[in-house]
Amino acid sequence: MPQTVPLIAAPSRRTALRRFPAIMLTALILSGLVLLLSAHRAWAERHGIEHRLVFSTFPAGGLHDLFDHILSEAYARLGYEIELQGYPAERALLLANDGLVDGEAGRVSVVEKSYPNLIRVPTPIYINRIAILTTDKDTDIDPAKGWGQFANRRTCIRNGYKFLESRVKGENRHMVSSYEKMIGLLRNKRVEVCFAEFFDILPALGKVGMGGVRMLCEPMAVNPMYHYLNKRHADLVPRIDAVLRDMAAEGRLKEIELHMMQVHYSKLAGSCPLLDSTQ
Repeated sequence: MPQTVPLIAAPSRRTALRRFPAIMLTALILSGLVLLLSAHRAWAERHGIEHRLVFSTFPAGGLHDLFDHILSEAYARLGYEIELQGYPAERALLLANDGLVDGEAGRVSVVEKSYPNLIRVPTPIYINRIAILTTDKDTDIDPAKGWGQFANRRTCIRNGYKFLESRVKGENRHMVSSYEKMIGLLRNKRVEVCFAEFFDILPALGKVGMGGVRMLCEPMAVNPMYHYLNKRHADLVPRIDAVLRDMAAEGRLKEIELHMMQVHYSKLAGSCPLLDSTQ
């Protein structure tokens, strides 16, 4: 007797209909992902964006805003998009050194001793000027006399600003978390002399005014500030340095700085000698 071959029953129409929504849902999800990725690539190509980097820096205002303008333009020339995240000065360095962000927007070179995972981009992005603030109209403070002249004075600096921490010392030193607090201590005669990075303190002075505060004509110190990348981005250092060299040669770095002063801080002219000297 001939053997019969068992037939495999075709799925019923009802079973096929039950499977159809799941198949369609999977297809829609996959096609949606393809469209999303294609749209992102198209947007990136249209805007010249290849990568995105995050840098820590000082809290919003002052140097934060200046570095944001400079680095956004510099990295855009390489096809990168960047984001600056503001933190207390010490925490910003720790985040960058530990690789939790891609680098630090800008610091003086003194940080290199304590944060070895940060690689300096050689071209300075800004020249840091340490302003001297006091209430004394007849002060005998003279930057040429050096930091020793403040040994017996009540001084004030902001937390986490490493250069000032290395220069202003002693039991009479006050450290504060904001420039508003610094100005308040000075006006209330609780301190005699305050030190602050000139550009960084401008927003606070614009907010609370210069009443009762005097800024000396000469800075106490002048230092270049550098952009730093975490060591995992070592290959990017020469590329961004080449861009910053070009921007410096074009006068673009100074142009950005002066533009920000004119737009945001021109009302302080006359009461801030250092501001007048940079115009």
